[in-house]
Amino acid sequence: MLRCFLLHSHDLVADHNVSAPYGAQLQSLFPRRKFARRCVLIFAVSSVNQFHAMAAKQIVVFGFGAQGSAQARNLAGSGEKVAVFLRPSSPRIEEVKKTNIPFLTNMKQAAAEAEIAVILFSDGEQPSLWKEIEPSLPKNAAVIFAHGFNIHYKQITPRADLDIILVAPLAQGDTLRSDFAEGKSTPCLIAIAQDATGSAKKTAFDYARAIAKDGPFIETTFAEETETDLFAEQAVLCGGLFSLIRTAFDTLVENGYNPDIAYFCCLKEVRALANLIHENGIGGARERISDTALYGDLTRGPRVIDNHVKDEMKKILGEIKSGEFKEELLNDRKKQNPLLRRLKEQGKGHLIERIHEKFKGGGS
Repeated sequence: MLRCFLLHSHDLVADHNVSAPYGAQLQSLFPRRKFARRCVLIFAVSSVNQFHAMAAKQIVVFGFGAQGSAQARNLAGSGEKVAVFLRPSSPRIEEVKKTNIPFLTNMKQAAAEAEIAVILFSDGEQPSLWKEIEPSLPKNAAVIFAHGFNIHYKQITPRADLDIILVAPLAQGDTLRSDFAEGKSTPCLIAIAQDATGSAKKTAFDYARAIAKDGPFIETTFAEETETDLFAEQAVLCGGLFSLIRTAFDTLVENGYNPDIAYFCCLKEVRALANLIHENGIGGARERISDTALYGDLTRGPRVIDNHVKDEMKKILGEIKSGEFKEELLNDRKKQNPLLRRLKEQGKGHLIERIHEKFKGGGS
């Protein structure tokens, strides 16, 4: 059976057990409500046989980085017929050999054998890789991406006979793998950009189940996944967090405080709080910190992240939606990343990096 939750805005509309084929079933369950743009379907799969039917299809995972390694191993663990493609010079070939997963180093052969091709090379490598593999892909093959960037921004324009699918685990590769090995499930985003065969959604759920067990699996679009992912990276997970840590560190050091203590206060303690938020949410974390910390959070936090910051976040989101960020990124890539390399080197010289080297491996 398929457990289905239909969410509209902030309200839970319905909760039903649904048998496949679920598309027609949902229409009968919700005859008065069409699936508006703001509706989100969240599926939690409670039966292996409901979606799991890929055993006869050859899956080829292109790439063996963090996600490629995790997904290939999980597919093998689910009993799927999986192989990995790596370039002949790849240093990861020895890693693949240790897994006993078959691997290919001839790109045309790998593409020709791929009834399901999983594209897990980096975003920057994918367009050139695609030009090499697309001519050899079988007719009506399924192509699965873990991030929608190149499809959404039309850096890749696939043949009309291919199913184009997004299965994006909401976890880093090592977590996806460790959760699977421990019998835990991982949430995934699922989207269909092109359904040439009429079976793209079924393939998407089959694949998600094979790498992430019971999910939950959240339906989205390539555009929504791409734009929200980029925004979160820039405003919170990388850009926002890294800048917040360094700015707070600089403020303490510039006001005469011991840089070692500033490092531990502003950087090392992030891990404990991140774990607390991960397990309990923001409200739950607030129940578990001291009264003094809570008072400072509620009265000073909004002064740090004020309306000016929110306005900048809106601008950043606007640049993502308009394609301005994409153009800036791709232009830098075409020039061999001079801006990226300069800013990265500049960051390496920051005092907090030297202190991190001194204390690396210690503390929390």
